[in-house]
Amino acid sequence: MKTTNTVLSQWTAIGLSMLVAGATLPALADDSAAAVKPEKTYTGTVVSVNPQEHTLKLRGFLFSKTFNLGDNCTYTFVDKDKGALGDVHPGQKMEVSYQDAHGVLVAGRVAQQPMREEGAVKAIDPAQHTLTLRYGVMEKQFQLPDDCAVTLRGGKSGTLADIQPGNHVTVTYEMPNDQATAREIAQTSATFTGELTAIDLGQKTLKARSLLDTKKFVMGNDCAVVINGKPDGKLSDLKPTEELVLSYNDINGVNIVDRIAPANETSKPVAVAASKTANE
Repeated sequence: MKTTNTVLSQWTAIGLSMLVAGATLPALADDSAAAVKPEKTYTGTVVSVNPQEHTLKLRGFLFSKTFNLGDNCTYTFVDKDKGALGDVHPGQKMEVSYQDAHGVLVAGRVAQQPMREEGAVKAIDPAQHTLTLRYGVMEKQFQLPDDCAVTLRGGKSGTLADIQPGNHVTVTYEMPNDQATAREIAQTSATFTGELTAIDLGQKTLKARSLLDTKKFVMGNDCAVVINGKPDGKLSDLKPTEELVLSYNDINGVNIVDRIAPANETSKPVAVAASKTANE
């Protein structure tokens, strides 16, 4: 009889333990779900960053948000995968991954998003430190800070003197104080110097011959013909046998030229005010 009672007591204890455990597990699951909020993302331009308070304010299309930067927050940038809070500054475009805990936004990842425009250089004004870029029917003016990087074909470093009106470039920029400011200008065209041997005005093609090679070129829509330092010339302004410097890109065997200038002419940057300005 004692044995039977003992067994019943043991099974009763086991049953109660299972009931208690069954009631506790959902509660633990609820607590865990409450602790880990699903991540959200927000993209905007940096308005301000406070390293002391570990806060970051971004302005999006319609409104702004302020984020608390978590202790383990990671930072990535256009030019490097691993950065720090000290690399963040106003004008950068950032995507923030964050959690919303009772209205408090806690950032876990801050990643810079590149802002780029590609087109033809309409004008460079060294005195005003500006570059005007034309793309399609639009134009955009960029400020040129002293530390603006210039990258040439093959990844070589260059200077602003290597950028001429008519060159096809890609400008990477930021927006401090709502002013488009160039951080890098990439000019990737090849250069060919040779004597003009033929022009087809109807087809907008020309041929030039160097000592070892003859190339045929097709004018792009934004091709600049530089005459007397100004990039508004025409093919008909070029003279037979004239030595030319042509900037071009080889697209599947077709040489598309974006700038033509006489070899003996010193190009002078021309300041031209943009008539239309693109939005950010």
